Amino acid sequence: MKSFSLRLVAIVWLLAALSLVGWLIVNLDTAGWILVLITTGLMTFELTRKPVRRGGPTTGPGSRAAHEESPD
Repeated sequence: MKSFSLRLVAIVWLLAALSLVGWLIVNLDTAGWILVLITTGLMTFELTRKPVRRGGPTTGPGSRAAHEESPD
């Protein structure tokens, strides 16, 4: 369900950006083109970034590193 909502948000952003581009083509506004570049850059970043791993600390009694250590 979370993936669907993220895709829906991305589609809404895309439609908003396309609407803004259409308006800018008609009006030839330079500041608006800067907004389009910022918006598409943020959209691209959000859609292509690696997901953040959420978990506990990397060291501790239950971590993989603790299990890989060899006894002395």
